[in-house]
Amino acid sequence: MIRKQSSIEFNSAEKGLNIVKPSLLFGMQTTKWRRSIEKIDLLFLTLEALDVNTSQSFEFIARDLEISHVFPNYVAIWKTRCHNPLRRSPRNSTISIESFEGMIKILSSMSNQFYPRIRELLTSKGSTQHRSERWDKFCLRLEELITERMNIRLGLVKKYLIMTSTSDSFQKQLLLILALSSGPGGIKRLSSSIFEPLL
Repeated sequence: MIRKQSSIEFNSAEKGLNIVKPSLLFGMQTTKWRRSIEKIDLLFLTLEALDVNTSQSFEFIARDLEISHVFPNYVAIWKTRCHNPLRRSPRNSTISIESFEGMIKILSSMSNQFYPRIRELLTSKGSTQHRSERWDKFCLRLEELITERMNIRLGLVKKYLIMTSTSDSFQKQLLLILALSSGPGGIKRLSSSIFEPLL
């Protein structure tokens, strides 16, 4: 659930994002917020599956976006992601609006940087063998991250793992969301779709 703060300030190029309007907080359903946080964390895991060193860049991205007051270090970002109730050790505290919107900004910025790699995985161009090797490596890494970070005893996590092992549609859905989150207007597209369920 998102807690209301007295002021919301973002100093990046995307000022006035206001994904979450404080006046609407009291009418939102808890399940809707929980699913959006689960989705955000899965998108971060997808970025990490693209490159094992991705997580080391999150703090620098926050600095570039001028949201270091929200995420002063990597630990702060990690703690915010742990609001995902599907985690092995989820945080029970509420997430602030600033942190929620800050995660959206980082995702959009990272998606822009990784767009060439995302496009490679989604495209049908290139040699079949090379595409297959890249795709298999990405899928294996994503499955490992879900298993490592999530509570595999939960029904939804089991469903994610079944989908990653039996079909490509789930992975492609996550990649497509990231692809649409890049470039001009990407952050707006991501913010407008973040409350839509994955399944």
